[in-house]
Amino acid sequence: MSKTKQNTERVNAKKEAVYEAAAEVFARYGFRRTTMNDIAQGAEISRPALYLMFDNKENLFCELAAYRLNQAVDQALSVLAGTGKLNTRFIEALLIFEKIYYEPIADSPHGGELMDTNQKLATEEMVKGFSKLVTAFAKVLKEAEKTGEANFQNTPLTPKAFVELLFAALGGIKKKASSTTEFRKNTEQLAQIFLKTVASQS
Repeated sequence: MSKTKQNTERVNAKKEAVYEAAAEVFARYGFRRTTMNDIAQGAEISRPALYLMFDNKENLFCELAAYRLNQAVDQALSVLAGTGKLNTRFIEALLIFEKIYYEPIADSPHGGELMDTNQKLATEEMVKGFSKLVTAFAKVLKEAEKTGEANFQNTPLTPKAFVELLFAALGGIKKKASSTTEFRKNTEQLAQIFLKTVASQS
């Protein structure tokens, strides 16, 4: 392994450790009350060392969100690419995405604030990542339509619009769910209702 690759892996490992610590601190204090010093202490590194990795709190938050999003998208795509019935793969992929991306803040008393901050500070990388996820879910629905497992003839929605509407509805569930357990239950129920509208009648 080259020195350059070793250095890159070392830097990435350090950042990932900071991400994990920062996630816990943000969940404990919320975005506004959290300071870079809080995160440095949580990550057990010096404040100057933290600033060598991230310009400021906003930059760190965005990188953390993008890191979690990419992890969640990769896991969801892996499930979607598997075998099995449409409904099973679709719902399992949806749940694994939310488990990685959203659930770490679900039980935080500052969950609402963190979600709003995430939307306000969304980077181009995050927008592309979410678009990749929507495209993958839509592709699965299109393939299911070709094999007769799904039918979009009785709905005005395209597969992509269907997925976008589903995620918009999930946004409302996130704001009302009082716990991770409730959120997962409601997510599964909502997905089942949506999928039923395009289920093949044959």
